[in-house]
Amino acid sequence: YDRKGRPEGRVLEILERRKTPIIGRLLHEGGAWVVAPEDKRYGQDILIPKNAIGAAQAGQVVAVELTEPPSMFSQPLGRVAEVLGEIDDAGMEIEIAVRKFEVPHRFAPETVAQAAALPEQVRPADRRQRVDLSDVPLVTIDGEDARDFDDAVYCEPIKTGRGKSAQSGWRLVVAIADVSHYVKPGEPLDEDAYRRATSVYFPRRVIPMLPEKLSNGLCSLNPDVARLSLVCDMVVSGAGEVTAYQFFPAVIQSHARLTYTEVAAILANTRGQEAQRRAALLPQLLHLHEVYRALLKARGSRGAIDFETTETQIVADDNGRIEKIVPRVRTEAHRLIEEAML
Repeated sequence: YDRKGRPEGRVLEILERRKTPIIGRLLHEGGAWVVAPEDKRYGQDILIPKNAIGAAQAGQVVAVELTEPPSMFSQPLGRVAEVLGEIDDAGMEIEIAVRKFEVPHRFAPETVAQAAALPEQVRPADRRQRVDLSDVPLVTIDGEDARDFDDAVYCEPIKTGRGKSAQSGWRLVVAIADVSHYVKPGEPLDEDAYRRATSVYFPRRVIPMLPEKLSNGLCSLNPDVARLSLVCDMVVSGAGEVTAYQFFPAVIQSHARLTYTEVAAILANTRGQEAQRRAALLPQLLHLHEVYRALLKARGSRGAIDFETTETQIVADDNGRIEKIVPRVRTEAHRLIEEAML
């Protein structure tokens, strides 16, 4: 125990070491090959026997596996497991980060095979027991740099009740891509997705949770193509209360891929250039804005807290180098989608 009564201990023996790849530059110094670790927590260079450098060349960034750990009297020994490229290559910092933090970036062969066996588009058999909403002009609203579109929305005004007791409200339809149709529990796709937990976003690169055929294809609500989705079709009163709703599997067809900037410009100026370009969608965008205001007001009256935090956006140049970091501006369009999702 120390002076403050806290228990102390010492390491008796190392039973097992994690096989974490060490990233560094391969150097040829004094006739010996060494790797200088990029992570400063590794205080020693790693010796690489000549027959363990593979196809790597001096100056390149490599991933090294330790073959012999350091001891009191010797440097660690290792072998080159992967060549990442030249230190000045565009996006090298991303390649280093992916390996340093062990982001799973390669799909298992079984997952690749399962994804390859999936159809290119929605088949007639996939449509069975699904409501066909392909005529409903749902739209997706995402950032300019978004590559996959997870959710689509539609809104129209309605009246509930009859006669003098009739009340104005809205029908709000929210559709999300139905990944569960293609990814079943226990299958390779599911196991790989579970291992990843989420997609990882870097400037100019995404490491997706699902193979591209799903993440950018079948499970992305791209415009003018049939997509399987799960839908919540609801009635929202003028006071912002959800008075009726139903969930069901559906086939939808996004009628437009809109951006937050575009929708914010349309809402700010309904006679502007952006609004004229999207004239056919203007009424439903205005209805979406109305239902958003009603939902937000109702949520505020229930005592909800609105967390206004500033997100950052990394702007890269054409060579993939970080040019600047700017605050990401949140608009009415961002809040509109958030409220619909809630």
